[in-house]
Amino acid sequence: MTDLLRLDVVDRVARLTINRPEKRNAMSADMWHSLRRHIRTIDETSGISAVVLRGVGGSFSAGADLAEMRDPDQDRVEEYRDFAEEAVVALMELTPPKVAEIDGPCFGAGCSLALACDVRLCSPASQFGIPALKHGFAYEPVFVRRLAQIVGPGPAGLLLYGSERWNADEAVAHGLVDRCTDDVPAAVERILANLRGARESAIASTTAAIRTAPQFH
Repeated sequence: MTDLLRLDVVDRVARLTINRPEKRNAMSADMWHSLRRHIRTIDETSGISAVVLRGVGGSFSAGADLAEMRDPDQDRVEEYRDFAEEAVVALMELTPPKVAEIDGPCFGAGCSLALACDVRLCSPASQFGIPALKHGFAYEPVFVRRLAQIVGPGPAGLLLYGSERWNADEAVAHGLVDRCTDDVPAAVERILANLRGARESAIASTTAAIRTAPQFH
């Protein structure tokens, strides 16, 4: 069976790869479990200087698996939502600096995953949206707060109330992503090269200071 969410640790970098291209990397319950398990592994591995989150096949993540979210068994739907929230919050709290390498669709839970990262880079082909209300779902409050902290309450409302879809330039303008570049992997590698050469204590100090700074819009 294909590993739908893979962890590779090489040269001080942990790469989390969403690998379900036939579903535009939509996240199933099993994938949320895998993500949580991989985060524990990263937590327990010393010397990791950075974490990179990426998707394959021209998609970052189309978000939640709607088939599972529309399961008639509401207990299973609630379990799915709990798994997802637990995994994203764990990613948010992961100690090493995290970089989202975004290409193509980044919707709903995909945006939650990207927003759990410290730096977000995207390609010109990237698109962003959170159509939770449109699909009849509530976006979890912890993710709403994170979104509003990053882009501001008004732009958050455009995404959530209006179900707007932003292109790469709009996402940069609103601060949802930090940079759009034609070669996202190369831009990520430049960051990683710098982090690999830095002392672990210096990285930890810098990351803690960035995360406790007031949000800037």
